[in-house]
Amino acid sequence: MPGSLVGDVSVAPERPPVPLTPPPPRHRNRTVVRLRGELAFAKTPRMRRKLLRALARAPGVLEVDLARATYLSPDAGALLLATAAAASRRGTRLAVTHADRHSLHILRELGMQRLMDAPLIPDP
Repeated sequence: MPGSLVGDVSVAPERPPVPLTPPPPRHRNRTVVRLRGELAFAKTPRMRRKLLRALARAPGVLEVDLARATYLSPDAGALLLATAAAASRRGTRLAVTHADRHSLHILRELGMQRLMDAPLIPDP
């Protein structure tokens, strides 16, 4: 029977099929998140909220600017690593800019380079 679960399955010509996946979000070119001060365990909830808000904008590139960061703890570095993984799943590239040598060391030790398109290099 046409249209039954057992016989011939057909789609009515007047009803187009419904797409199974939503269209991809429009990407903005770049979103910058500027982090400052001591980025330690106590500040990770606030950092997480800022980074999630930035990812929700669906940027093509999410830049995390560490120019005003005075210290990056391993906890905060792990949060940046999780952000890089989430960005990658969404099709967003992550760029860490203006990082000092200590911050870069933490990020390299955590394996951040595997999730980045560009190399982690110190700011001149």
